[in-house]
Amino acid sequence: MKTPRSTSVALETRSLGIVRPTATDEVSLQAVDWTVATGELWVVAGAQGTGKTALLETLAGLIPAAAGEVRVFGRRVDASGDDDAGLRETRRRLGLVFDGSGRLFSALSVSENILLPWCYHQNRSHAEALRELEPLIRHLQLESLLSRMPASLSRSWSRRVALARCLVLKPDLLLLDNPLAGLDAVHLRWWRGFLTEALAGHPLFGGEPLTIVAAADAVRPYVGLDPRFALVAGGHWRILSDIEAVFATTGEDGFRDSTEPRP
Repeated sequence: MKTPRSTSVALETRSLGIVRPTATDEVSLQAVDWTVATGELWVVAGAQGTGKTALLETLAGLIPAAAGEVRVFGRRVDASGDDDAGLRETRRRLGLVFDGSGRLFSALSVSENILLPWCYHQNRSHAEALRELEPLIRHLQLESLLSRMPASLSRSWSRRVALARCLVLKPDLLLLDNPLAGLDAVHLRWWRGFLTEALAGHPLFGGEPLTIVAAADAVRPYVGLDPRFALVAGGHWRILSDIEAVFATTGEDGFRDSTEPRP
């Protein structure tokens, strides 16, 4: 599936340095110069521990950069300035789905997790939000899980609930941390279908093509989705031409360790 490349910029980094929150005095990724056009799918590949999650959290403004800057839709985003209405509005245009089970709130039901952002930002009751968001919930095949608690869900279903919680505000930029990892064939097929719909501009996701950045430990699940690729390894950032260039660097089965790519 080939998609036209847009000339409108959704995300831009300049000389960006990334630190992991658990080791704030150690730069884990440096000199990230990157431009993401609207409507593109980017896969940021790298072994575990190379700073992919910290990169996404920095892009989302959750942790400060060690150096450089991040601009989202032309506005600089960092971990300060929460009193700036323009910055808050820009942050609402992006959504982040965390790795694993998506960091759902364990004390809230599935429906409460999904509806929380909509209730807060739109000043809706739970019942009102449920009626308004029912088409999205049904499309994501979550209607039978609404009364369940997160602890009773598999990681795959938890990840989809976390996605739903992110999509209720109809973000323009979607950051996904290892979304296709560890999925069975059914869930993998569903996620690939979702990515295709989102990149095409599904009405339930806001109507316009989403811009998507996905961190990945392995790139084979993205074959056929026509992404662009970047690689993080040994604290360095590289943009690669295509998936064959990724395979040539990492091997088709992924990464050998957390610091170095395959020769």
